[in-house]
Amino acid sequence: MNGTNDYPGAVDRYAEFLARVFDSDPSGRLRELPLPDPSAPIPELELQARWFAGELGREFTGVDGETIEVTQFGHWNRGEGPDFTEVGVKIDGELRRGAVEVDLEARSWEEHGHGANPAFDEVVLHIFLGPLTADAPRFHTRDSRHRGIVQLALDPSKLVRPSRPWGRLPEARRGRCATPLRYMRPNDLDSLLTAAAQYRLHQKGKRFAAIAEAHNENQALYQAVAEALGYRHNKLVMAVLAQRLPLAMLRRHDPIEREALLFGVAGFLDASQFENAADDEARRYLKGLWDHWWKHRAEHEPGADRRLAWKLSGTRPTNHPQRRVAALAALVNDWTKFRQRVTDTGVAKGAWTKGVREFLAGLEHDYWRHHYTLKASPSKKPLALVGPDRVRDLLGNVLFPAAIPGRPELWNAYLELPGSVENESLRRARLRLFGENEADRDRAAQWSGRYWQQQALLQVFADFCLEDASECDECPFPEQLKQWGRDD
Repeated sequence: MNGTNDYPGAVDRYAEFLARVFDSDPSGRLRELPLPDPSAPIPELELQARWFAGELGREFTGVDGETIEVTQFGHWNRGEGPDFTEVGVKIDGELRRGAVEVDLEARSWEEHGHGANPAFDEVVLHIFLGPLTADAPRFHTRDSRHRGIVQLALDPSKLVRPSRPWGRLPEARRGRCATPLRYMRPNDLDSLLTAAAQYRLHQKGKRFAAIAEAHNENQALYQAVAEALGYRHNKLVMAVLAQRLPLAMLRRHDPIEREALLFGVAGFLDASQFENAADDEARRYLKGLWDHWWKHRAEHEPGADRRLAWKLSGTRPTNHPQRRVAALAALVNDWTKFRQRVTDTGVAKGAWTKGVREFLAGLEHDYWRHHYTLKASPSKKPLALVGPDRVRDLLGNVLFPAAIPGRPELWNAYLELPGSVENESLRRARLRLFGENEADRDRAAQWSGRYWQQQALLQVFADFCLEDASECDECPFPEQLKQWGRDD
């Protein structure tokens, strides 16, 4: 019962099982792919970030049937004007250079006054969420000189998990699938979780490959690590920070300048930091950052409407965003060694994991070893810049998914990764899939001790529990579970 199937041997099996469950759903509740729930729309910043990362692809069909190919994703615009500049786009084979604007709705172009603003005259592509329907009003995109701009309506089903507008997150209670799961043969349950874990790992690997194809592997890895360092609350803003300060640009600067740029663009180098600094060491460190930041401030400081919005509430001191930015800076400052550890194909799988773990755990910084924030009093105990929980999640969520497609033998090393501490999502998944009495909890613990098992449970929970809005009554997953072992 240790999920020994070679990677990616079980990926297709889970994908086929997923399709069969959807196909067996007579009500269509799981098959529909409606627009995002208006009560919880995708944030515009996330839409922009996922577009720029290349996750959505680079070949599209425009609203009026144009063939669109993005040849260069350009750069985030820090000031007024379109979202992205210096973009290259082929429209029906003709290369056009200019800017791209990304909105949630087509009508936003005029509502925001872009059509009358000459700063938007260089826009060659206006992107927004679709799809457009025959009975919906058409909002055309034109610049201040009344020239038409090509429109691209993105399919929202590729941006967010599909959900019915009246659906809600399943409560943390026992689901109908807990009964067939309870009586599944251990080998069948093991193979189901193995397949789900491989499928989840494969999907993460595909996302990494898409970003690498749009930019390069170094940038894709840098952005993925930044996002993972952001934890649940600040994943998006950490990813955008990595996009606004690309790795190649940062590495052209000295280490202290890299730190200054990261903290400055993050919005953490304002006057209040100096005024409220708790000790001389904090003031000296801040002054050193500021002495380098002011030289780059005019070029890199975001405009008022483009500043990053960090979430600080509910964050433990050791997970404060400023410490996450510091960890990213330390990683960039030792990037060559990090890349060597991650891409070293000459070491055995166990040595690969150990080498990467030791490198991440060994990242240090004189100031951050004793401070929680830029203005905090020193800690009485030394602080790890990247703690063991975060090292494990970086391995499980970023480094293994990025490495295993090229080195499938690392799958067996991934199987040995210990499980993470229980979070809200995992708690919901365990209660939903296994139940909540003592025997159920014991069985859930048996099947969620390893990282791959936890990832498998989260995948099943996302694919079925989060798709069902019928309190389990109409979900076909429990019945289809009975067929899993019969496929062998």
